[in-house]
Amino acid sequence: MEIPSDRTGVLILRVWVEGDGPDGFRARIVPTGGPRQAPPTAVSAVDDVLSAVRAWLDQILEPDG
Repeated sequence: MEIPSDRTGVLILRVWVEGDGPDGFRARIVPTGGPRQAPPTAVSAVDDVLSAVRAWLDQILEPDG
């Protein structure tokens, strides 16, 4: 089974906490793959990470055409 190169990708997700409180959550998201590669982003909320992962998956799974 051959995997089409335009429908593969890697998502690098780096997460860390600065300080002791929940306000210190940080994440850097580096998406690759798909026809429209997005630039790296930095976020400070879990919901933003989840949204970025969902958007990346939607892009990879988008049917051709």
